[in-house]
Amino acid sequence: MKAKSLLIGFLTGTVVAGAATLLSAPTSGKDLRGRIKTNSDEIKTTIEELKVKLLNIKEDAMEATQISKETVKTFISDVQVVIEDWKHNIEPNKTELLKNVQEIEDSLKELETAIPSPKN
Repeated sequence: MKAKSLLIGFLTGTVVAGAATLLSAPTSGKDLRGRIKTNSDEIKTTIEELKVKLLNIKEDAMEATQISKETVKTFISDVQVVIEDWKHNIEPNKTELLKNVQEIEDSLKELETAIPSPKN
């Protein structure tokens, strides 16, 4: 949308500036018609160049979008692999921690049974 607005603004400015210049210059009708024809040819050429440039920008944007999609997919799969590796690597530690927690619970139970509870 911004490119379209830019193009419309550029064309409007070119036409207005060209018309103002041609109409304010003291020339004969024949010279004026020749200048108008020259300016209209230049405007047509400029419009065609802008069309080509805008198409190139559109193609580049589409290509960048496709590359971004592929990059994000690759990144996500890489992150998933890293997470799976992390889960695999922490499994022995998890087992060891659970074993230690169970030992602490068992020790606490032994202490509770060994120490008589105070009577109120």
